[in-house]
Amino acid sequence: MIAVHRALRARGLVPFVLSAFVGLCAQTAAVSAQDATEQQRLFEQMVRQPSNHELTFDFVRVATARGDYEAAIGALERLMFYNPKLTRVKYELGALYFRLGSYEMAKRYFREALASPDLDPVTRVRIETYLPDAEKQTQASRLSGFVQTGIRSQTNASFAPSTGTIRLGGQDLALLPTAQKKSDINWFGLAGISHDYDLGNQRGDVLETRFAGYLTQQQHFDQLSVGLFDISFGPRLALAPEYLPGVTIKPYVVGGNTWIDGASYMSSVGAGVAIKVPVNDRFTFGPDFEWRHADFRTGDVNPVSGFNTGDWYTTALATSFRISQSVNLDARGLYRRGDSAFTFQSFDQWAAEAALTFEFAPPWAMIPRNWSVSPFVKFIETSFDAPNPFLDPFTARRDQQWSVGAMFNAPITRTFGVSAAIQYDHVNSSLPNYRLNNFSVMFGPTARF
Repeated sequence: MIAVHRALRARGLVPFVLSAFVGLCAQTAAVSAQDATEQQRLFEQMVRQPSNHELTFDFVRVATARGDYEAAIGALERLMFYNPKLTRVKYELGALYFRLGSYEMAKRYFREALASPDLDPVTRVRIETYLPDAEKQTQASRLSGFVQTGIRSQTNASFAPSTGTIRLGGQDLALLPTAQKKSDINWFGLAGISHDYDLGNQRGDVLETRFAGYLTQQQHFDQLSVGLFDISFGPRLALAPEYLPGVTIKPYVVGGNTWIDGASYMSSVGAGVAIKVPVNDRFTFGPDFEWRHADFRTGDVNPVSGFNTGDWYTTALATSFRISQSVNLDARGLYRRGDSAFTFQSFDQWAAEAALTFEFAPPWAMIPRNWSVSPFVKFIETSFDAPNPFLDPFTARRDQQWSVGAMFNAPITRTFGVSAAIQYDHVNSSLPNYRLNNFSVMFGPTARF
């Protein structure tokens, strides 16, 4: 944290962004406290008037917004007792059970609502969106994922030093005009695929497979077009269901490869273990540890490259906190040790990142899924063990990178939507070779399955 503070203090924008980020969390927490008071007030009125539909719906709205799904379900079940034919209640119950992960109950109420003759077209579209998702979750083999394509624009696509100089042999040399910072546009393709296979035991153990892939094609800098994939596989096992309900552990194997300009640049293989601990319905955290052997193909020996073949050891802690039904905070911190054959390419790395996701209703009622916007902030500090004699024999490389931005996701139908993101990256380094700024904007259609 001292290193993070020292890096961010020097830049006026970063404290502002962090203050705004913390302020959003505090403001959201204050609103949540007000909602708790309102929920209690509505509950007391609802007890006195159990058959008042609108009063019950007001209570359900507030309870759902706070993530108190059990209270909302109890209120709606009481309404069903007085009037079993309420189509709106059946839909609401299906949606609440879906959020709780009780997919069999969700399917039951969704189907009952679909069979109702007075179901309105908007609610029908929403049920037809979420019913297949509920049915998928009750299957033994579950495949899901997304693919996105689009255009990305960058102000520093060449990743050239912002100073216009590089250091070699301890001397600062001016870059040629052709090597200076330049903008570019690229096509990109992004995919994330998940497969879960239920082992069918009473513990709820599953086999998890995760795949991520990314491709780019630069308009001007063809030599910087990249491709990569990463895949992991392993069982997620209940750790001690009798004593620690919901706590799981996942040992896994992992591997991947990265290409630059069509040539393999770096491949990795390794293994890890991840633990997931749901403290309650709102807060989940999980530590993990991963080892990877990274093989860089930069020639027999490339002393100027920042990293080279070696082993990476990463320890991380991830957390997720659902502040309300529509607001979620995700954060992660990690420490990574990289050991290479060369001391000046061995490093210690610290990183911290957080994202606050706000969901909101789309502007048109016929759109079945909520839209979302996620502001985020990220900081990485990397310190190398010794000076690189080919760059500067007296100065060890130390990078401090921070990124701020936001992602926007707008589903249009059950499977199709559009996404956009903006991001600003700043790297401050003890060597001018690695000091850079880059602003990027990306936009494109997204398909989910």
